[in-house]
Amino acid sequence: MTESTNQANAGVNREEAKSILKRFFENENYRVLAVNGKWGIGKTHLVQTFLEEHHKNYYLYASVFGISSIEQLKARLIANNQSSQGKTESIVSSANKSINKFIFNIFEWFKRISQKLEKTPKLDLKLSEKFSIPITGSLMSIAGDLALEILFNLNVRENSIICIDDLERKSKLPLDEILGFVEYLAQELKCKVVLIYNEDNLAEIDKKALQDYREKVIDREFKLDPTVEENLVVGLKDIHNLEHRDLEVFNEVFIKAGTNNIRVIKKTGWLIKELIPLMKNWEDSLRHQIIRNCIIINLAKIDTDFCKHFSITIDTILSLIDSRYADKNNDNSENRTVAINLLSWLGYNIISLDKEIIQLVETSLYISDTFIKKGEFLNQRELKDQIIQKLYNIEGLFYISFADNEQEIVHKIEGFIKEHHLDLSISEFERIEKLAAMIMMKLDISSYERSLLEKLLKEHLERYYYDDFNSLRVKLHKYPDLEICLQEKKNHYQQTLNISTALSEIIRVNNQLSSLKLEAANEFINNCTVDEFSKWLQNGDSDLYLMVKKLLRMDLPASKNLEQAIRRLAAKSDLNKNRAKYLYNIDIYIDIDIDNPSNSDDAN
Repeated sequence: MTESTNQANAGVNREEAKSILKRFFENENYRVLAVNGKWGIGKTHLVQTFLEEHHKNYYLYASVFGISSIEQLKARLIANNQSSQGKTESIVSSANKSINKFIFNIFEWFKRISQKLEKTPKLDLKLSEKFSIPITGSLMSIAGDLALEILFNLNVRENSIICIDDLERKSKLPLDEILGFVEYLAQELKCKVVLIYNEDNLAEIDKKALQDYREKVIDREFKLDPTVEENLVVGLKDIHNLEHRDLEVFNEVFIKAGTNNIRVIKKTGWLIKELIPLMKNWEDSLRHQIIRNCIIINLAKIDTDFCKHFSITIDTILSLIDSRYADKNNDNSENRTVAINLLSWLGYNIISLDKEIIQLVETSLYISDTFIKKGEFLNQRELKDQIIQKLYNIEGLFYISFADNEQEIVHKIEGFIKEHHLDLSISEFERIEKLAAMIMMKLDISSYERSLLEKLLKEHLERYYYDDFNSLRVKLHKYPDLEICLQEKKNHYQQTLNISTALSEIIRVNNQLSSLKLEAANEFINNCTVDEFSKWLQNGDSDLYLMVKKLLRMDLPASKNLEQAIRRLAAKSDLNKNRAKYLYNIDIYIDIDIDNPSNSDDAN
């Protein structure tokens, strides 16, 4: 039989393969079937599942991974006897399996110690005090082979089904010897034999042997290439806590990637299963993006076919999220653009959790607290983005057409402000307020406005944009009790300040921002006298140099008082005079009124 006329069409799916198996076992003329296919696509699973369903009464299975003799292959076959004779014979069947494994272990022991036995002159089997039999190592080895042959012939009979797997992973045993043994099983013992292998990974000498013996030994053959959808069902069937919404994302990415390797599918499923409890109650949009990124990062790590096909590795992804890796890998802009486009098509988008995901994939370690903390922040941002998108959509109903949709706009505004008024900033609240006014909407939103202001006050107003802070003050004029509350909070905070803490707050905040704390710090520092600055300079601070330089450059009343304090201290000693000159570029000789500063508490 030649390859051109008898090899089945390449690339049959799982259902087609089952049909071929069925026809093979039903046709008494066919004795040897070859199942070829890539690693990890489920060749062994397919054959064993089919046999369990249709021929579970009797079959023998053995992988030739690592074996170096036909005797070892026979031993594995009888040790892995899959006989199942029914409930009435289950005890006998169990006993047979135990005997098989016992003989197999004896045989393996003989093989392991055979060289040592050959070096031993003789062993005496003592039957009585006067009579013993000398047993050499060769005799013991022969005894083991004889026991194996007897047991093999007891287990293998006409029409036995035998599966021989992993031909490409054998050790020193030549493939032509295995194929000769297969021919013996098929022709002499009338067995049905299924060979399972990955032809692409056979050594060149074995590829030639297969080609030479194909016509003589193999009756039918096919190459298994199941669809991604088929193998997703197989690979994920034991991963129970993946919800339907997550499975849809999982399937979507794997189908685009074209990955049908069951082992890769399972390992990726385990990874997602590990992360799902950490994403409890997160928005689906964020949760699903994390799942997409996890899948693609894991494929870039463990799926060599994926890496070759898309030219994407872990380093490719690292170079996109960290410029240091891009420099290290000499990635140019064109390569980055191609990688970004491919990854985007697959569903990957950069998020701040990617490094944690890569750490999990690379080392199996991750810091769950860090993952959760970053994730909660991203989730809050995702929620905010969704709210803003809703606001855009409502505004669009008014701005982008002249449709007669007033009632729709009113309904949308009422629902939006009721649900989200506490999630808005002042400027965002004013946008919805302005829209309501433009459509002459009779809606009293003062209760929503007051609730928002109370919430902002409760959060101490630490970080708000300048426009929002001013807008807040304007709105508080309508609520005198809340305005008083703001002033009380400000006064309370000022009582906790000293020059160092006030300057730290002023320096660390961008000058385009404003907040309650920043305003309080500015007022505090501008009310500090020359004497207070002098005492502060004398007491010192670890960040004194930086804070003094920063404040001297600011156009604040406090800047002049601080400079006067430096001049006063510089006039008292040459050391301080040099500090003023070389650290802050202040020359004492130009100060004409050091002893009588106009803004000092103490006219010295």
